[in-house]
Amino acid sequence: MSNTLSNGGSRPTSRWKRFLKSNLLTFLTVIGVFGGTTLGLMLKNSSDPWTQREVMYIQYPGDLFLRMLKCLIVPLLVSSITSAIGSLDLSMSKKIAFRAIIYYFTTTICAVVLGIILVSTIRPGSGKEMGSMKGKATTRVVLTADTLLDLIRNLFPPNIVQATMFQYRTI
Repeated sequence: MSNTLSNGGSRPTSRWKRFLKSNLLTFLTVIGVFGGTTLGLMLKNSSDPWTQREVMYIQYPGDLFLRMLKCLIVPLLVSSITSAIGSLDLSMSKKIAFRAIIYYFTTTICAVVLGIILVSTIRPGSGKEMGSMKGKATTRVVLTADTLLDLIRNLFPPNIVQATMFQYRTI
């Protein structure tokens, strides 16, 4: 049996296959949104109250996904800005760079002046005694699963530069 009909068109099933193949990401995204919403509503309406640890385990996949997206933002922005500036002529690039530098220094000076004014008027920490700052030491209960999840979580830093200096740790 051939793949075409007598009028020259293709089979309806092959058209659907091509349509699904070209829009697979959209369909999977919509299914994921509805599935996540349904699962969230079912878990929210469960009779037992959730512990903080159970909530942390449930939110772990979403946390990993958001960390991966955040990690992509800075390189994409830097590369798109670099390519946009590279496509401009030299006089326009000089003008934009000069305005950016002026804007940066102006906002920095405003932030420093505002910070100095607020610290001078509010005087944070002036009413506290240093002896009252000492508190009880808290103990951390860390399970092996938390350490393993932290290890995997640190594989996907939200910021590439921040990943060189900090790491995530379950409290």
